[in-house]
Amino acid sequence: MTLELHIEVFKNGDNPNQRSHWGFLLAKPEEDFGDLYHVQLIDQSTLWYQLAVREATTIKTRHAIGMCKIARLNAGLRSKVVEIISNEPAPRGDKRRCQDWTIDVLASLEVEELIEAGTAERWNKRVGMNVKDIAKDCGNDWIEF
Repeated sequence: MTLELHIEVFKNGDNPNQRSHWGFLLAKPEEDFGDLYHVQLIDQSTLWYQLAVREATTIKTRHAIGMCKIARLNAGLRSKVVEIISNEPAPRGDKRRCQDWTIDVLASLEVEELIEAGTAERWNKRVGMNVKDIAKDCGNDWIEF
């Protein structure tokens, strides 16, 4: 069984103060649902986030704009990917946000050779981009909703 790892993008991100929200989606290629792993803001005044997991969630929601494929994985690697995502500390009280956390996870996935080298660097250049530019930059790996 093959799974795909995507970064799902929520909201347009046209306002620099309201960047788009990113999360990891693990799903079978033919399914319209998957498992979403992201960090959620729990305190605006202190910028504290926590890991949020939605298993077997619909991929296309009213806030989801699209997603970019990161890797194809065999099912045996799923638990390792989930472990790495789950063990990455959520931003707490600094200037980091969900996009920064996503970059940190990508770097950890690269170290474990679960995704292509250079993926974290490519996504780091997308931090703060609006969804239109992210889609263009992702090219054929982008799936618009």
